Amino acid sequence: MRELSSCTLSELLDPNGIECRCSRRHTANVSRLLLGSAQIRLLPKLLGELGLGRPFLLCGPNGYEAAGKAVCSALEAAGCPFCLHVITPNTPGRLRPDEYAVGSACLHFDHRCDCVIAIGSGVINDTGKVFSKAAALPLLTVATAPSMDGYASDNASMEVSGIKLSLHEQTPVAVICDTDVLSRAPLHMIHAGIGDILAKTTALCDWKLSHVITGEYYCDSVAGLVEKTLRETIAAAPGAVARQRDAIAAVTEGMLLSGLAIAFAGTSHPASGLDHYFSHCWEMMCLERGQEYELHGVQVGVGMLLTLRLAEWLKAEHPDMERVKAAADRFDAVAWENRLRRVFPRTAEELLEMERRARKNEWEGRLRRAARAIARWEEICAILDALPGFAETEKAMRALGMLTRPEELGLTAADAVDAFVCSRDIRDKYLLSSLIWDLGYMDEFAGRLQSAVYGGSES
Repeated sequence: MRELSSCTLSELLDPNGIECRCSRRHTANVSRLLLGSAQIRLLPKLLGELGLGRPFLLCGPNGYEAAGKAVCSALEAAGCPFCLHVITPNTPGRLRPDEYAVGSACLHFDHRCDCVIAIGSGVINDTGKVFSKAAALPLLTVATAPSMDGYASDNASMEVSGIKLSLHEQTPVAVICDTDVLSRAPLHMIHAGIGDILAKTTALCDWKLSHVITGEYYCDSVAGLVEKTLRETIAAAPGAVARQRDAIAAVTEGMLLSGLAIAFAGTSHPASGLDHYFSHCWEMMCLERGQEYELHGVQVGVGMLLTLRLAEWLKAEHPDMERVKAAADRFDAVAWENRLRRVFPRTAEELLEMERRARKNEWEGRLRRAARAIARWEEICAILDALPGFAETEKAMRALGMLTRPEELGLTAADAVDAFVCSRDIRDKYLLSSLIWDLGYMDEFAGRLQSAVYGGSES
């Protein structure tokens, strides 16, 4: 049995999968990952090897300029027929991964096409996954920025009826990452990719906590693969912001490996924890208000720093069942519901329905989870102790020119607190905030976060 972290990229793509000591055979549906210079020129040959001949090209205006023109030129030079659709935003601001984007692709689709090529980064990547699955066609992705880790995963982060959802769609059969294109991406997008990868440290923490407390499936080998990507991204980050192509390639490979880890685990938990849920909540808040929000990876980086601060507070505590029972007895379902309606007025009903199904707020379940956490508190503290420190991480991100505070995202301290408190309510997934709530520290930590977000002095 091989360790995933010791496998080459081609070995990880073995169609037969990799037998793991966790008793699962890990497989990824991606068959080809092209990473390097001038990779777009190889696209016609790749299509032929995959038995495909007439692609439907899907991109936004920025993606068309960044790589769409080059893709069209490569296909035309090879005599390969194709259909191109450039999705333009239907509202002021940037394109969103929503019903409009998917519908636009549907209405302009040429039914003679036998595959979809999504040319772009986050929005087009996610839209392409949803559309290609609906059209029952294989998907290829041409990345235009090293801005996020979803290129090689089956997850699509979509806005559905104003709610930010992580949907299981279809994995691309091939991902093309041309470093000539990626190195020209806006610096802000490079920062977003680094932020997304740095947050794997808190995502893995949440995955381990969920395993301990809820019994969720966990694999050391998948976690080791993610930890490898984290180490390599940290080492390459200074070169990436300087647009060195080898460093851009290293960061991009880390993103691809992170996406494969999601596929191997069958859950987004290896790559997405409370850090991502801060971002999801902020995006939903902005959608409610009709405001633009920052790039996902930029917000995730800030969410990771808030998560590190919360983790430092929690590991200094000594929880007991007396506190747990007192908090459970004080729980006010009406106040909880009113908060959801205030923070997410348009989407509250769907979130309330999810709670009726998941029953995360039930008294018995809360006490059961809390008792398990207290019984294994030493193990939980060891998981929290393995996290990097808040101060040192913020300093390192600042040195790279990255945003680190909610106010730099145009958010208030109240927005940060609302995202923390509501993070456990927007998905049925166990997070650090779930543990904090179970143990009865939610209100206390929310107050500390309110005072610490801008001042930065509380520890």
